[in-house]
Amino acid sequence: MKTLLFVGHPGHELLAYKLLITEKPDVVYLTTGSGNRNQSRLHESIALVNSLGLKVLSPFEPFSDRQIYDLILEGDHKPFLVLLDSLEDLWRSEGYGRIVGDALEGFNPSHDICRYLINGLVSRLTSKNREVENYDFLQDELHKGQDSINEDSIVFDLSEDEMREKLKACVDYAELKFEVDRFMDSFGLDFFRKECFRKITDLTKVSNWETEAPFYEEHGRRRVKEGVYKRLISFNENMKPLAQALLQ
Repeated sequence: MKTLLFVGHPGHELLAYKLLITEKPDVVYLTTGSGNRNQSRLHESIALVNSLGLKVLSPFEPFSDRQIYDLILEGDHKPFLVLLDSLEDLWRSEGYGRIVGDALEGFNPSHDICRYLINGLVSRLTSKNREVENYDFLQDELHKGQDSINEDSIVFDLSEDEMREKLKACVDYAELKFEVDRFMDSFGLDFFRKECFRKITDLTKVSNWETEAPFYEEHGRRRVKEGVYKRLISFNENMKPLAQALLQ
């Protein structure tokens, strides 16, 4: 089955390394992963994906993180709806049957927008009687992916050789050293041996966290107080209306 991997930031593909080498998906990125420094890391991911004999496609120009945050704060949904049209056109032209992408976690707005876009796309396709397999994978709390494995999940166990290749790819990705170290410290090496992709059937979900506000909102509130951010991205005021626009 032809697969599309659609992720919020360059580097997420490292957490789907065995999916890359076994399912050989085309890859699309929502953003350049430029962060606060406005320095794209897209080139590193393109080099990695190409080294595996796979393609990075650009049905639209990936956003910088600054651009995407400005659009969220301005309540400008049109660019995301245009992007959704582009994904649907790509799907139709390439004949995919499965899409895999970021999970809804409340950790980073771009990750969640990626999931809203995927579910919006799948909703469109299924309404036109197209069969689509839809899977997510976690970017932050990786252990929850393994804790929620069920019979509908896709689970890959890496061999020793695959593990070495994956770890080398992680170490060689210089701009993600901090994230790789954080995952190692938080979850240990064994969590990199298993990749879990959860089947998504609820296409209407806009939140799934148990706290009053998602992590990105609480983190943003602290950064606003510190004077680092000028404005706060709020779930209720900013993200929920965008999600509803994409999922309708």
